[in-house]
Formats: sequence, structure tokens, C-alpha cells
Amino acid sequence: MARVRRRLKKKIIVGLIILLVLVCGGGVGYYFYLEHQEELKIIAEKALLKEIKSHYGDVVEVNKETILYEEKDGKYESVGTIGKGEVVSLEECEIDTKTKYFKIKELGYYVKYQDLKVGGEIKSRSDRYKNYLLFNENIVSKENVRLYRDGNVVYTINDSIDKSIVMKDDNGYYIEYFNELLFVDKEDVLKTYEVSNTTLEEANGIPVTVYHFIYLAGDNSCNEQICHSDSQIREHFNYLKTNNFFTMNTTELRLYLEGKLRAPKKSILVTIDDGARAHNFIPLLEEYKVNATLFLISGWYPAEKFKSDYMELASHTHNLHTPGVCAGGQGSPLKCLDKTKLVTDLKISRQLLNDTEAFCFPFYEYNDYGISALQEAGFKMAFIGGYRKATRGVNLYKIPRIPLNRYTSLSQYAKYIN
Repeated sequence: MARVRRRLKKKIIVGLIILLVLVCGGGVGYYFYLEHQEELKIIAEKALLKEIKSHYGDVVEVNKETILYEEKDGKYESVGTIGKGEVVSLEECEIDTKTKYFKIKELGYYVKYQDLKVGGEIKSRSDRYKNYLLFNENIVSKENVRLYRDGNVVYTINDSIDKSIVMKDDNGYYIEYFNELLFVDKEDVLKTYEVSNTTLEEANGIPVTVYHFIYLAGDNSCNEQICHSDSQIREHFNYLKTNNFFTMNTTELRLYLEGKLRAPKKSILVTIDDGARAHNFIPLLEEYKVNATLFLISGWYPAEKFKSDYMELASHTHNLHTPGVCAGGQGSPLKCLDKTKLVTDLKISRQLLNDTEAFCFPFYEYNDYGISALQEAGFKMAFIGGYRKATRGVNLYKIPRIPLNRYTSLSQYAKYIN
């Protein structure tokens, strides 16, 4: 019993000693705080300012799906969200310890500084859609509408939006939002209604012209009708530039033919066949800012040879541009060759040409059998001859083109395309 009392007494004494140390230590700490509170405050403010500034830059990346805010009378109200990974530029601002939001230059909206990290690269977005004629029709969205780019949600907007239709799709509509073409799913659309967005005249058909081989000044080695001098090409391209023609690509033409895109009255698709000497077109395309589509025989000419922002590559088969294989005409293999061989060749060509969905029949020869092979290989459109414009309602696997030759004068050319 005495031993127990001694142990208890010992524990009480140890506890009292610990309590005394804590009280004294706390007192010393509190005294230290009182003596140095201004210095500690300055240190804390410097650390906070450094933290805020570490999230600011000319270009920043959104590090998670985050809220967009609109500033009204000094208060910040949520207007929607911006997706993770979006790279934006920030407006210049004075940063202090009270700064909570940074303003996105492109949007005019704010985000919390913690939701940004410095760095990233702002990708250039195509503005080709500005050449299209608006539909005289608007969409009105539901609230909390999602806006997509390449299948990913870029923005979610809390309020309903009312926007002009730039392009149509089977599953929704494309609109311009913050100077960019974005997609709205039909399930987010409350209604559409007619409105006068433009009075400009739409094309009643698109001329699709065909060139073959271009020969530079001083080279007289080709006397065939399908050989063109660079001076003739310059004359044609200068006409297109001077008269403000919109030079389309094959996807834009298909969308136009399907009624999903409205092209201006002066529109054209410029095409080149085969690939021989086609690289000589590139300096002229870039000089006159003319877009063209090269239907390339991918097994004969390397695609890398034709890199240009103004040169689209499409298929003219991989290795089936061979005459005398099938009966009739020039004997294109597309008319009779074993289906498996056809589809294999066509798929190789697509793979080498960035999964193009556009095809041009060799020698302008086609039949239903060849068309079925194209469809099986994944092509959505194909071109033939015909000397007429491509108009809505045409079979997308029999799109007519206007062949040009070395004797096509400027007046003939103008007549063809107007």
C-alpha cells in the first residue's frame, strides 16, 4: 500500500513539473509573438504574395475543371466552367495579398488563381469557318449548356445561349463562341428559330477543277494536254485571288453537298491528280494563298514531299493506278479486281494519307463494284469527271470535276468556275 502511494505521489510531481514547463514555455512563446508580431505578419504576407504570383503568367494552363466568374460591382458570380487542360492568356494586373482571381484575356471571365499553373502553349485555331455563310437560323440552348471541341467539353455555360448556326451536324450544331468554332449537342438545344443572319448569296454549285502536271519556265519536255505551264497556273490562281474565291477542301465540299455548310457564291475546289511534279504547285499555292487537294498515288510518291498548309492530301489509290486490268475504257482495276485486294490497297492509302475520306477514281472510271470497295475501306466521297459543277443532291461517290488542260484560256477558265 505504501509502495502504491509513493508511485502516485511520484506521478503527481512529474505531472506538475510538465505543466509548469508548458505554462512557462507558452508564456515565453506568447511573449515572443507579441514582441515580433509585425515581423511575422510581413513574413506571412510575403509568402502569400509569392504563392499568388507563382500562378500568374502570360500563358497559363487550367489544372482542373474550374469555375468561371464574372465580376459585377466588385462581386464575383459563377457563369460556368472551363475544362481541365485549357491553355489561356491572362490580362495584366496588379497582384497583392488580396488578389483571388485572374482575368482570362480571351474570355473576359475570371478564375481563381489556385486553379492555374504557369506554362503551356496556346494552340492556333483554324478560322476557316469565317468564310462560311451563316445559316439564317439560330439555336437557343438549355441552361448549363456544354460546348465541345474535338469531342471534349471546353466550357459549360450556366445560362441559356442564343447563337447563329455556322454549321450543322447529324448530332448537333456548330456555333462561334469566343472567336472559336464549337459544337453543341442536340440534347442541349431547347429550340431553333429562323432569323436573318446574312443576306449574302450562297453558291448554287461548286466547280471542282482538275490539274495534272505542272512544268516550270524553260522546261518544254511535256507536250501532253494534261501538262500545264507555271505561267498558266499563275494566271488561274491570280484570278481566284483577285476575285476573292474561297478555295475549299474536300470535307467542306462534302458538308456543303449534304446541306450542312453554306458556301459563298464564289467558291471552288482546286484538285491535282497523281503526284508527279506536284510539289512544284506548292510555292504558287502559298504565294496566292490558294488551297488545293492533291489526289496522290501513295505507293508512287511519298506524302512527305507535299507538306504545306495549302495542300490537302487525298487518295488516288496506293498502287492501283494501272491501265488495262479490267475490260472497257482504260481498264481501271477498280472495276473488277478482287475485292479483298482493292480494299487492302485503299486502306493502305488512307493510312498513309492521314485517314483521308476523299478518293479520286483513276482515269475517271468507276462502277458500283468499285464504289462498294471504297465504302468498305472507309471513304465518304469520290470524284469522277463530268465537266459540270458539283451540286446538292449529287451522289457523293460520283462527284463531277472539270478537267483543265494546257490550252484552257483564262476566259474559258472563268466561264467554267463562274
